[in-house]
Amino acid sequence: MGITGLSKLIADICPQAIKESEMKSYFGRTVAIDASMSIYQFMIAIRNRDQMMSNDEGNTTSHLVGLFYRTIKLMADGIKPVYVFDGKAPVMKSGELAKRSEKRAEAEAKLKEAKEAENVEEIGKFSKRLVRVTRQHNEECKKLLQLLGIPIICAPSEAEAQCAQLAKEGLVYGVATEDMDGLTFGSPRLIRHLSSGNTDKCKEFILERVLEGLNITYDQFVDLCILMGCDYCDSIKGIGGKKGLDLIKEHGSIEGILKNRFKITEFIDPEIEYKEKLRDLEAKKEENSENDGENANSNEKVKEEKDEEDIKKEIKSEEGENDGENGENGKNEENGEKKQDELEVEVKQEEADSFVGDEDVSDEEKEKELNGSGDESKSNTKVSKPKKNKEKGSRESVPEDWLFKGARKLFLQPNVLANQFTEKDLKFKEIDEEGLIEFLCRENGFSEERVKSGIRRVKESKGKSSQTRIDSFFKVLPGKSPVKKEDPGKNSGKRSAPAGKNTSNKRGRKPK
Repeated sequence: MGITGLSKLIADICPQAIKESEMKSYFGRTVAIDASMSIYQFMIAIRNRDQMMSNDEGNTTSHLVGLFYRTIKLMADGIKPVYVFDGKAPVMKSGELAKRSEKRAEAEAKLKEAKEAENVEEIGKFSKRLVRVTRQHNEECKKLLQLLGIPIICAPSEAEAQCAQLAKEGLVYGVATEDMDGLTFGSPRLIRHLSSGNTDKCKEFILERVLEGLNITYDQFVDLCILMGCDYCDSIKGIGGKKGLDLIKEHGSIEGILKNRFKITEFIDPEIEYKEKLRDLEAKKEENSENDGENANSNEKVKEEKDEEDIKKEIKSEEGENDGENGENGKNEENGEKKQDELEVEVKQEEADSFVGDEDVSDEEKEKELNGSGDESKSNTKVSKPKKNKEKGSRESVPEDWLFKGARKLFLQPNVLANQFTEKDLKFKEIDEEGLIEFLCRENGFSEERVKSGIRRVKESKGKSSQTRIDSFFKVLPGKSPVKKEDPGKNSGKRSAPAGKNTSNKRGRKPK
């Protein structure tokens, strides 16, 4: 979900913080990419009718097709990608995941209705909302990137936080993701639409300009993002972006808002915990479910699936919950009899953005949604009796036992690998041609001719990506202000010309 309405708030108040550029303008730049976001985009956009692409054995390959050709495209434009994968999910995120589970169940019911009504448009719409990235998809993408010689990093927790850390250390130019909370984690630059098609320009958000335009500090910006709505805790009902910004400026922090506006003086300071990934156990469950994929078990499997409906960080939910991957291939690939199409597929932004819309919400829309919603609780918060601001007669209410301090910790002190990498760690390695052909062609049914063509492009692109940008040779150094030349016209008296010098001010005329 990212931060609700943040991109719209920035566009409205400080549009100078957003720079639109063509993808090729990032030539020579090293960019940290949220791998989970990219994989999810490919799973949604690269489809054969209403089904994800699959090989002859029925195994999904949309993620491999998209990642292979998109990475080649980035490198062809001289961009040096570094893919960052998610690790453990924060326990505080479990409330958001529970909400997504409810949305997933709703999408499944609507998909069933659409199929009964033979509504092709609705079938496609709700099928995309049920797309899920599994541990197997995740591992296959890692293997593909390693065979290509592309650097990857496995984050201890949130991928966006690790990407932001690389950017803060100056190892990468910026973070490429659709989630605006990359800025909240402190990335100096956040780039949207870098992994999409060529139809739209990339949007680069510059944190320094955002803070200047909003006229707040970074710590206040984090509090503002929590007020607007993040993945870690509830927000105050009835307060959106613009109102939240005014309150932050007036009271300085969330504590100040709670004390002065709601007369709340006690705050919970939770400990931050992370859930371990049950990789081996869940992988074994998935393997068993594939062997016993009977129709009689399908309903039970559906109940065990977690919701990752319109979420860009799909793998976080997958690896952060105990409900694992039962029945994934039996459900998502039961109709996957179609052959793999190895044509290079450009990801269409209008399709990939179908799960990003929550971020572009106005204050009025948010207030209406929050006040009209009957279930705003998180599984790890007590919000059954929200505290209302009766004095002002408004519909604003604060969640009881609000864990905003925990969310703040996750943004300001995230679980990341700090000062553990150097530029050498992020350099390209030699491509494993034989390994690529074995993995893509023999194991996943790709066309060998097309894969070899892609390998040639990768080799050519690596030489291009190693070139240095011309602006890297220049550095602005502090120095004394230049001495201004005296303007002769400002002198009251005329100065006599030096002896032997021509005093004529007309060009081409000889002195008499």
